[in-house]
Amino acid sequence: MWLDQFEFAGFYAAKEKGFYKDVGLDVEIKKYNQNIDLTDTVLEGHADFGINSSSLIIDKINGKDIVLLGTIFQSSPLILISLKDSEINSLKDMLDKKIMLANNQKDFAIFRSMFKNQDIDSNYLTFIPHTFKIDDLIDKKADVMSAYSTNELFLLKEKGYITKIFNPKDYGFDFYDDLIFTSKEFANNNPKLVKDFYSASIKGFEYSFNNIEEIAKLIYEKYNPQNKSLDSLIYEANEMKKLIYDKDGKIGTITKDRMNLIINSYKIMGLIKNPTNLDDIIYKDHLDNSFSLNQKENSYLHNKKQLNICIDPDWMPFEKIENGKHIGMSAEYTRIIKEKINIPINLIQTKNWSETLNFSKEKVCDFIPLMVETQDRSKYLNFTSSYIKLPLVIAGNIDAAFVEDATQIKNKKIGLVKDYAFKELLENKYKNITFIEVKNIKDGLAQIQKGKIDGFLENLTTLGYTIQKDYIGQIKIIAKLDENVQGSIASRNDEPLLNDILEKALLSISEKQRQDIYNKWIYVNYQKEDNYVLFNKFSMAILLLIFILILIYRQYLLKKMNEELNEKIKIEMEKNEEKNRISIQQSRMASMGEMLENIAHQWRQPLSTISVCASGMEIKKEYGLLSDEEINDSLRHIKNATQYLSNTIEDFRNFFSKDKISSSLDIRNTLSKVFDLINATFAKSSITVIRDIKTITFTSFENELIQVLMNILINAKDALDNKDSEKLVIVKVKKLHGKIVITIRDNAGGIDETIIDKIFEPYFTTKHQFNGTGIGLYMSKLIVEKHLDGEISAKNSTFKFNNKEYKGALFQIILPIKES
Repeated sequence: MWLDQFEFAGFYAAKEKGFYKDVGLDVEIKKYNQNIDLTDTVLEGHADFGINSSSLIIDKINGKDIVLLGTIFQSSPLILISLKDSEINSLKDMLDKKIMLANNQKDFAIFRSMFKNQDIDSNYLTFIPHTFKIDDLIDKKADVMSAYSTNELFLLKEKGYITKIFNPKDYGFDFYDDLIFTSKEFANNNPKLVKDFYSASIKGFEYSFNNIEEIAKLIYEKYNPQNKSLDSLIYEANEMKKLIYDKDGKIGTITKDRMNLIINSYKIMGLIKNPTNLDDIIYKDHLDNSFSLNQKENSYLHNKKQLNICIDPDWMPFEKIENGKHIGMSAEYTRIIKEKINIPINLIQTKNWSETLNFSKEKVCDFIPLMVETQDRSKYLNFTSSYIKLPLVIAGNIDAAFVEDATQIKNKKIGLVKDYAFKELLENKYKNITFIEVKNIKDGLAQIQKGKIDGFLENLTTLGYTIQKDYIGQIKIIAKLDENVQGSIASRNDEPLLNDILEKALLSISEKQRQDIYNKWIYVNYQKEDNYVLFNKFSMAILLLIFILILIYRQYLLKKMNEELNEKIKIEMEKNEEKNRISIQQSRMASMGEMLENIAHQWRQPLSTISVCASGMEIKKEYGLLSDEEINDSLRHIKNATQYLSNTIEDFRNFFSKDKISSSLDIRNTLSKVFDLINATFAKSSITVIRDIKTITFTSFENELIQVLMNILINAKDALDNKDSEKLVIVKVKKLHGKIVITIRDNAGGIDETIIDKIFEPYFTTKHQFNGTGIGLYMSKLIVEKHLDGEISAKNSTFKFNNKEYKGALFQIILPIKES
């Protein structure tokens, strides 16, 4: 293990909270020093387990017989940094500088890949031993140092220094980090020990991120030779949360697909030559979900004869008491557990969640199938690993504005269900919010409508289910919190064997079973509610029509009154449609950040393969397999495209960030980059591009401007693909009244006049459903208006070129000229 900090909180928590002790382990946590090789230390038996970088893969393939158990980071936080006032603006600027790395970091594949991607031979770089002191960077003893994005950036900011960051992700390399490993021999000889250690460690990490302040305080007081501040530890924890969970909200996951991409990157960079066998690298026996109990556990169940459970009586789709029966997702898990432990499980009915909590304190209930762990609850309950993710959101009235950053909510009354964990977990962070306890979710939403509270806090799944069922067009999501709390099974702490049994039973539930439960209670119920709502609307429309016809037939003299009534109905329906449209838009905005995060996660590593393939092609060229002209031209296009796509993904991830930095641009250079990226596709489509671009220098966000220009030009190409005759795209840039005016026009015939006013709306697309998402022009409009402080518009126009008249779409972007 490296230096004491929140990075290793799971191991501290497992030791201090007794998770290791519960499985019969006495764990000693050893500290890293630069004079040891971590892999050899484990192989030689000086330690049973270790934590190291993804360079472990190279160690394995080069003959060191280790196996990987899991990973702390899904995405590595390892970066290089320099101070802002240094003259280091690129990797190549580091050639004559002092780079401070830990002894083994200079061999880290993630750094070697990054340097090689930029044609830099790391043998010509000057490395000095890492002191792990940021003052050495401040005092110019080092020009560059390796750091974690979760740690040193905050420490330097505390001292008033701004840094420049060189992140391997920006060069297409997104690897696992802090991989947990052991020797293959040790794993084969001690399968139960390995499984128990890993399970207890992951449980420690889950507890740590559900109780950040508690564990940060523990590290601050007991594991803090660096004298880090409590604030820096909490900052580190919150930054780590962005990097440790997989797409299903789990910690530790290693997949074959991701490993293959990393290995392919190493192969093409020349770091691996030997064949690989992933089954020999990734150890799986500790993840075996077979279920078996030891003698003590079986004896406990035999003597117990029956288990009593309590639930939240109204928390759908997770759980509910309906006609005396337990229904919902937790009921499905409870049924599976009952089949595994083979003793009766009896439901103790309660009136509300507060009564369920009281019963659990009084030991009336043996366990609660779904509960969020808190520091207070841990005093009288034990908790299993988490199995349900609960992203938190705030609901409000349909006309309320969406809040991008929930920490900016001030002087508002936000409701939450009485005795829910959310208040204990959030009230210290959101001190400007007054939390009001309500009876249940329906009471909270009713109080919003009555104006008694400004919003209601719940998990997204429950709120979505309830709004879909009863509040469409009345209530919507108005804010998304950063917190994702986790639900576990809670059991009485005076009978610790029960927690061990429930943990084993829970871990033995397969992914397919879990997905089936999710689909049954989330997708199907939503679909039924959609059908029910549509049926009601259709029925109401039919009844309304019949009613009007009867009035017209029986009372002709009331015709005028009926016409007025119909007009009012039409107006109200239009208002409702507008409200629903806004509701849908805001809800999509709430989930857009998560959606784009998934895009970044899934696409970055394949992009790195494209990038490193370029270096592989250079190697082939050396052997005379390709001509110099062909290979160099291909390399330039591939590398440029890779860099652009990587930047685009990062731009999407940071779309709502307020910390972006503008730069000085020459519009001619920016457009040259755009055309360099699309030349091949435009040439393939036989499109002629006419440019009339003036040289104008200004300050803006280049990557975002490129994204907008690309969206418009690709749309033009798609429209022109349906045209057989001459295809034209004309781009003009000029300075007018102190502003930059960019016009892009084509001769594709124009946009349908019935939809042209909708093309900037979210999820509206004129393309085939499989080719268009409808977010391109919508995002372009947001970027231009919100980020670039400009204007964007579209219309149809006719124009003459070479004495011939054409018709097509004309897009115009107007940007302010800001001085550098």
